[in-house]
Amino acid sequence: MNTDKDLASRAVPEGWTLQSHRETFSGHAGPFYFRKEGGPAGVGFFSESHHANMGGIIHGGALLTLADMALWDICRREIGVFKGVTITLNAEFLSAGPVGCFIEATGEMVKAGRKMLFARGLVTANGETLMSFSGTLKRVG
Repeated sequence: MNTDKDLASRAVPEGWTLQSHRETFSGHAGPFYFRKEGGPAGVGFFSESHHANMGGIIHGGALLTLADMALWDICRREIGVFKGVTITLNAEFLSAGPVGCFIEATGEMVKAGRKMLFARGLVTANGETLMSFSGTLKRVG
């Protein structure tokens, strides 16, 4: 697991910021970085051995967590802060994720209804597409 010392020694990618709520599930699963406000949506993490499966490549669950977080970032940047839940998350794994690189997810909101938000995107590393994803978020409250 990453310590604050490990994170402090790692250079934050240009144009990105470390997530603020590192005590949450995503903090333990990542930690994750978000593209700075004003730019396109984007969530990423540095892949490490604890993200890998028994085959030595990034576990699909780590990529799905990244995609789920990206759905939220994509929609929040389009419509502002909202409360909701993930209804669907679909994914197609296209290539193995390597350990030791920065993996990022970005995409676009397809539609914003009164209650439902639809988005899609890609997860990439080193210029290669690892996974495509789409999902639906439902506004609550």
